[in-house]
Amino acid sequence: MKKVFLFVVALITVLSCVQNDTQVVSPAVTAEDPDWIKLEIPTGREAYAIAGDIDKTLLVTTWTKAYFSTDRGKTWKESKDFQGRIPGLLVRNDTTFALHTNKFNQQGVLLGAWDALYFSADYGKTWQYYLQHYKQYLDDIKPIGWVQSGTGTVYTIQSHSTPTAPGSTTAYVNPSEIKKQDASGEYTVRFPFNHQLINLHLDSQNRLYVAASGGIYQAEKNNFYCCTDTMPAVIYVSKRPLP
Repeated sequence: MKKVFLFVVALITVLSCVQNDTQVVSPAVTAEDPDWIKLEIPTGREAYAIAGDIDKTLLVTTWTKAYFSTDRGKTWKESKDFQGRIPGLLVRNDTTFALHTNKFNQQGVLLGAWDALYFSADYGKTWQYYLQHYKQYLDDIKPIGWVQSGTGTVYTIQSHSTPTAPGSTTAYVNPSEIKKQDASGEYTVRFPFNHQLINLHLDSQNRLYVAASGGIYQAEKNNFYCCTDTMPAVIYVSKRPLP
């Protein structure tokens, strides 16, 4: 009888050990990047132009609309549906102009966004039709994909693509890079995210903002799946001023 009792105790002990080793695994929490803040505008699809400051009012144009945030990107408010892309936001004093088309030179090289369609006198919260009020900024061009700091440092988006087949004129879109160029040379900025990058912006503190597509990178094809109305517009902000 004593042997039976000891056997039962031993069995209970073994079962207890097995149960204690079975733990519920929680989903892994992605570590916050040490250099970049990631913001998303739900259903924005792609971010095209950025103006303002994350600590004050941040203005972003997406697939067809303008959104602004006054709480560091936690919430966004739609301020205008332009019914089309706004590739550039030109700021002059306290007025922001929505540039609705791209300007090319005679060789077909993109110069930037131009042709103001609307303007905002309150950092993108409300908009008015441009031609009824202003004339002097009609020919101003806002560069797309590159910015220059007050010290002369230039940041540019370097796009990458891979031909779909040898000799093909069509190509897969690959993740972009950000390049920095100053008096000492050209360098690649640490940007460890796979996105098709669209535009850049520097605020008054020299923090870099990156407008990106919400398309999903497919590593096996080295291409992007983009874009649907459920995809977010993505913006990255450097946590510190860039040198």
